[in-house]
Amino acid sequence: MVTLKIALRSLLRRKSRALTIGVLVAFGTLLLVFGQTFTRSAGIASRESIIDNFTGDLILYSERSKEKPSPFAFNTPLPVIPEVETIRAFLQELPQVEAVVPFAQNYALLQAQKDGQAVELPFIFYAIEPAGYRDIFRNVEMRQGDFFGVEGGAPRQGILISEYQNQQYQKNYGVTLAAGQQVTVLSLTEGGSVNALRSELVGLFEPRYFKNVFNYINFVDMESYASLYNFTGVAADSLPESLTRGLEASAGDEEAIFDLAEDEDFGRLDLSSLRSETLSGYTMIAVRLADHGAVDEVIARVTAAGLGLKAARWDEASGFFARISSGLQAFIILATGLIFLIVAFIFMNTLIINIVERTSEIGTMRALGGEKRFIRGLFLAETLLLNIPFSLAAMLLSLLAVLATGAGGLPLPETISQYLIGGGPLALRLAAAPFLEALGIVIAVSIVATLYPIRVATGISPLAAMGER
Repeated sequence: MVTLKIALRSLLRRKSRALTIGVLVAFGTLLLVFGQTFTRSAGIASRESIIDNFTGDLILYSERSKEKPSPFAFNTPLPVIPEVETIRAFLQELPQVEAVVPFAQNYALLQAQKDGQAVELPFIFYAIEPAGYRDIFRNVEMRQGDFFGVEGGAPRQGILISEYQNQQYQKNYGVTLAAGQQVTVLSLTEGGSVNALRSELVGLFEPRYFKNVFNYINFVDMESYASLYNFTGVAADSLPESLTRGLEASAGDEEAIFDLAEDEDFGRLDLSSLRSETLSGYTMIAVRLADHGAVDEVIARVTAAGLGLKAARWDEASGFFARISSGLQAFIILATGLIFLIVAFIFMNTLIINIVERTSEIGTMRALGGEKRFIRGLFLAETLLLNIPFSLAAMLLSLLAVLATGAGGLPLPETISQYLIGGGPLALRLAAAPFLEALGIVIAVSIVATLYPIRVATGISPLAAMGER
């Protein structure tokens, strides 16, 4: 208690010096709290924005693929995933899975009319199951038409293009498209032939987030996509009975297979009963989880099921977006840390000067019987009595600053915002961790920064004090 009283009196006698040190500590604390709050909020917002608008919690794709999913994988589409409905049924049985939607990426040409002449326009797109895609990803804001009729209207087939893409068509080709307009989609099949599909532009949209990607991406419904790329086959329930029995026998023992020779109807195929059906052209399956932390568990379940799939977490499937976001956050943390180190260095320098100026006072206390332990306790008490209140005041100011951003969030430069969180202001999220971490760092730095000055102080002898009088 005596040490605290002496320390407090010493601070009050040196108000100007104490205020200078306190302001430095407050500034450093403000940087720590606000910087940590910013980076933590940006990390959460980046993850949620990518998951909610881009990839889901994970993307499943064919194990035959040599490439990983990417938002830009249009020149080298991934292999088609077989048995999508079987996979969907498996995923929907998992308690961790909230929603599943398959889709594909590809590119083609749009053929439109201009002054009576056909003009071919570049066209990259996601082939989607409109209702399922809309349930998971709400990144599309319609400007003309509707989203394939899934919101209040009858489901429609066709294409959807971004307003930005439409502006580029106007700028580069002199063609402006509008909802309801008829167009022809041209694609190159694996065999080298060109397929043409007459289609309708069902609407124009503007992306809410990640405009630097989705401004260039358009949409096609999966039925149109399957027709365009010849994804067709024979419906299993239309196969002749004899062929069905043959397939069943081939899965049994050898005796069952030889018994087929005695069946007069076996080998007589009535092809008139065959019925074609559209097959899947899906190359990826986005999976949304009820708990983001269950990603590794779901990936393990999918791998163990032997479904012929690979899995990419949201940060892998988002391409360089997650890496850029992490890099920006790391830069902010590094910059904040460097500034705080400079503040701590100035703070330690000020303490040394303070001790040198008090040589006579320290020597006198030593001459009166003050032990080195007492001198150490005195200076440490002065440091903490000064730094902790100023640190708490800075935390209060940080709290008010975070609350002041409110629901509107913190405005960011558009380019940084697009890569960091997909666009728009950053909503700062209150959490106890940045405040507790800042307080702990301030106390630790106060102690460390006082070690050398205390060593200097305890090295002062009574004779030195007498010599300076």
